[in-house]
Amino acid sequence: MNDPRLLSLFITIFVLLGGYNVYTGLKRLREARARGQSLTWYKQINLLTGIEYLLLSFVFTISLNIRNNNFPSSLKGLIVPIYLVVLLSSAVMAGFVIRQAISNARRQGQGRSTSSQARNEPISRTNEVTVNELTPKQRAAHLQQRRERRQKAAAARRRRTGRA
Repeated sequence: MNDPRLLSLFITIFVLLGGYNVYTGLKRLREARARGQSLTWYKQINLLTGIEYLLLSFVFTISLNIRNNNFPSSLKGLIVPIYLVVLLSSAVMAGFVIRQAISNARRQGQGRSTSSQARNEPISRTNEVTVNELTPKQRAAHLQQRRERRQKAAAARRRRTGRA
């Protein structure tokens, strides 16, 4: 990593990736709010990844400027702690990205029903889209119907196994 051209290439790539991910994350937040859902920014994986990439590009930029002695000697005492803080915040953001990715994967795994997992059938996404477009009163009625279906299915399974 001593070649400034390679470091400049990494800076450019990380700025572009970061900008794209931040744009995508903000777009998804706007779409969710338009559908009536409330999403928080720190649960949006694209936004977190974009911020992480931008922080990494900032770390690379500071590192490149320190190596090329572009900062005045009077600022070196200030730049090194800033570099370390940005590097540490980038590492913390990477931890948040990993944590949120695992959390999202668990949440998607819990959304699957046991019967569809047993049959190894993919879950239809069309039902989710229609549920998101319902009014709160219709959504509550839909959830109540789903709850009743699950209770009836559980009772039927208990009867079949002889536990009822």
